[in-house]
Amino acid sequence: MAKDSEMLVKVENVSKVFKLPHEKLSTVKQHFVNIFNPKSYEKFKALDSVSFEIKKGEFFGIIGANGSGKSTLLKILAGIYQPTSGKVTIAGSLSPFIELGVGFNPELTARENVFLNAAILGLSKKQTEEKFDQIIDFAELREFLDQKLKNFSSGMQVRLAFSIAIQAEADILVIDEVLAVGDSVFQQKCFDVFYKMKKEGKTIIFVSHELGAVRDFCDRVLLMQHGKVKTIGAPNQAILQYLKLNSESEEQKLTTSKSKNEKSIINSVASLDATGARKNVFDFLEDMVFEVKLNKLGKKSINFGIAIYRADNTYCFGTNTLLDKIKITSKEKFRIKYTRPNLLPGDYYLIVAVFGDTDKQILDYKEKVLTFKVFGSGFGEGVVNLKHSWETHE
Repeated sequence: MAKDSEMLVKVENVSKVFKLPHEKLSTVKQHFVNIFNPKSYEKFKALDSVSFEIKKGEFFGIIGANGSGKSTLLKILAGIYQPTSGKVTIAGSLSPFIELGVGFNPELTARENVFLNAAILGLSKKQTEEKFDQIIDFAELREFLDQKLKNFSSGMQVRLAFSIAIQAEADILVIDEVLAVGDSVFQQKCFDVFYKMKKEGKTIIFVSHELGAVRDFCDRVLLMQHGKVKTIGAPNQAILQYLKLNSESEEQKLTTSKSKNEKSIINSVASLDATGARKNVFDFLEDMVFEVKLNKLGKKSINFGIAIYRADNTYCFGTNTLLDKIKITSKEKFRIKYTRPNLLPGDYYLIVAVFGDTDKQILDYKEKVLTFKVFGSGFGEGVVNLKHSWETHE
């Protein structure tokens, strides 16, 4: 545990309750007529006793389904909302990139909005002038400088907002779904910024549905569910639990009247050798085949993913039919073959997922559905034995 002096963010038993009126009054007349009538409200608990700490230099991820409380939590951290109960301590300045349009005036030009938004983030006019070209060039909006922001696409607005946010000399940068709207070129630029900030030891709070980015950049991840902390831990473990929760949720939505066996899409998973014989102990570099049998699918459009983990939960390799641009036509079973895999001797397990047209639409998910071993003469440290050679030069 880090010392208190190293803690930049401390959230202690924070809850947030909203009062939602049962009756909407949309006109002045309705407000006047109902002025003496008692109004009824329904209480909605968006956050429920949330506690966590973030230390200096940490890249801290927050994930969870829509409605899990992520946005409410970020707005409390940014000071936009006050908690109903609990305490938030932030040691230092914070630069929030929370949601599209916050801090912008759609009637002003891009140039004017740069100065407006930068001022909100604590930059002086002189500092903004010094960084102006850098902001515009990163956002790639120089030819649109004098156009009103209301004419910008959502992607253009995200580029501009993020370009300003990263210029603020804050101790903590909060980033919410910056990758959801930008194109692939801008996403890569964001990744470059993340790498640079991580190398510089910046403290970042990162909220995203892009699980690959969460896994690559975050030191720890907080998983939210129904306004509560479900788990805090290593990225792989939090993501695994998130996918499992999604799978269970989708399973409940698919059919509520059928039994669990009928609802499950994945029937069984087996490990085979190259001849098709069952086997769960492989020699180093021996071909591996994994066969997945399926229950009745109907007319669903589906894709499949398989990931290999070492017994200590180290993520070794994963792929899916979307990434490989493969369409599985059979709805009874499929196989995936790994030719001469360089997995070092040890114990491993499989995770198998079935999803729809995107990898966020999880239809079925099986964790540690199969275990297998690798024996043999493979040597080295880590997960794989990479081909290599040594040379000496006088």
